[in-house]
Parts: sequence; structure tokens; C-alpha cells
Amino acid sequence: MNYYVLSAIQDINCPISLVDEAILYANKEQVNSDFKHGFLPWYSYKTSENCELPKNGILVLKNNIKITFRNINDNIYIVDSRFKNILKNYIDSDFIKVDLVNDKLKKISDLEYYLFRFNAFLNYNDVLNVEKSVYRFNEDFLVLEEIYFLDNVTSKIFKIKNIDTAQDTFFINEILKREIENVDYHGIRIINVSMAKWRDSDDFSFMFLGDEEVKEVVWPI
Repeated sequence: MNYYVLSAIQDINCPISLVDEAILYANKEQVNSDFKHGFLPWYSYKTSENCELPKNGILVLKNNIKITFRNINDNIYIVDSRFKNILKNYIDSDFIKVDLVNDKLKKISDLEYYLFRFNAFLNYNDVLNVEKSVYRFNEDFLVLEEIYFLDNVTSKIFKIKNIDTAQDTFFINEILKREIENVDYHGIRIINVSMAKWRDSDDFSFMFLGDEEVKEVVWPI
């Protein structure tokens, strides 16, 4: 079965990353306090991996952007209701409703949005054909250059454990790809793994690429 990689792409309505575009708060009251978002548990490197996600959370966006599927921090993601209805059938996670607002605290979309954690990581040697694939290690992190999956891989969606941060995105199978293509989505490109162009966290050559060339490179969601 063919496998695909989900890559973030940037357009007018959706940035590649939410790092500088949004802050997740526990509630509306917290937004107008002197709270610095770095002190929130889901942004702290000490607690983000396992902390409880906010039950009445509010994601404040700097601009009225459209989000389908993006990372908040670490293993925490946000999806719209259309993507959530697909993913809930394939991953074991709780989806927690969250409000999306602009900096005036006005709702920016009629869609509903949800937070969830993703922890389905597989070892590289359980999914990669190590004889055909081209890869290397930078310290303890896997760096992909060209990949071929083993024929016995059955997971419909997964990430690879201890992969370079610039390549830390989702792999999906043909079944899930078809479901995703049946809904309207923004800021995502689905690339056959055989066609994927990878960069690593030490590669800054993308700074010299044009807009269309940037889209050809895999960017983590």
C-alpha cells in the first residue's frame, strides 16, 4: 500500500506554524491577565508532554487565519471538526473542544475546533526498509533523505520516533488519504513518500527558495 506524508504549507490564510501566530489559554479570564504564555503547562518543556489540556481552552490568534490541522506544542495538536471526525476513527485520543478567537476575543469561524494529543510513534526500523532507504543519524536523531516503507506496515497514521525536528510530521496510508481528500482543508499538502523532499534542522537553504519551491519541501504539521 502507498504511504503519504502530511506537510504544512503556507498561504495567505494559514501560516506554516502557529508558534508566532497563536497562544492557547486555559480560559478567557486568563487572556487579559498578566500571564505569560510560557508559564502555561502546555508550553513548558517540563510539563507539556503529559499535562492536562484545558477543558475551556481558548486559542487566541493574531490574525483571522484558517486552521485545519496544526501543532500547538510538543505532542498537542488542534484540528477542525471535519478533520476530527476523520481522525477519531484512527487514533486513540480524547478530543477536547477549544474556542478560536482573534485578539479582540471575537470568534473567527463557524467551525468547531478540538485539541488532542498524538502518541502513535513507531521505531524507524519497524517501518523503514533500511536496505533501500537513504537516511543518517545526527547524534540520536534520524534524518531522512529518501524512504521506502516495509511491505508489512499496517498503521494508518503514525509518526517516527526520534526523528529530526524538521521532519517530525505524520505519515498516512492510502485509505486515510482518500478520506482527507473528501473534505475541505487548508494549509496541508499530501505527498507520496517516494516524492517527498526532506530538509533537516541544520539546513537553512530554504531561506533562499521562492514561495513555490518552499511548498515542495516537507514541513512538519
